[in-house]
Amino acid sequence: MTQPDISAAPPWLPERSYQPGGPPRPATEGTPVVLRDGSAVRIRQVRSTDAPLLADGFARLSPRSRRMRFLGAKTTLSAAELRYYTAVDHHDHEAIGALSPDGRGVGIARYIRDADDPQAAEIAVTIVDDWQHRGLGTELLTRLSDRARHVGIHRFTALTDAENAAVAGLARKLGARLAGRGPGTAEYEIALAPAEYSLHWWFSRKDGLDQPVRQGR
Repeated sequence: MTQPDISAAPPWLPERSYQPGGPPRPATEGTPVVLRDGSAVRIRQVRSTDAPLLADGFARLSPRSRRMRFLGAKTTLSAAELRYYTAVDHHDHEAIGALSPDGRGVGIARYIRDADDPQAAEIAVTIVDDWQHRGLGTELLTRLSDRARHVGIHRFTALTDAENAAVAGLARKLGARLAGRGPGTAEYEIALAPAEYSLHWWFSRKDGLDQPVRQGR
């Protein structure tokens, strides 16, 4: 995935340093969700004040998860990147996050609308390693797809690591079209079906699927 144009981050968000860690607080806001393994999260839209949560979540990603997410080695998120990732307008740029019971960020799904094709958006889903394979990615992407349809987005695109067989297999099951290949990458396009045949409908019929797409922005 190409990196975002962080120079476009709104100027009213101050430049500052965000340090991960610190004492967690119980999550009290958001929609409570019980995942398929019985664990509980709260899911809500990302806010401009969530940069410390993102920094903490990034710090808890394994090197492999970071590589799959950013399509290359990455050791830190800059303050400008954190501002960009949290300065969402909930229309052209949406992000939905999950909080563990102790208030830490454990997953996030986002879309960014294509400026040249307003009916398309690029997506990414990132799950902290110790919360993977619980169904959290499915929950987040289901809500993201519902939100996208509501604002007139008809299809998602996802740029993935070409060696990620799990994502490639899921894309095929969803009827995704292979839109192109690059050095070490593959790009897929997934049509957003009408509500009665939504991504939620697909996911509810697939066993053992988590993190449908973890690459992208």
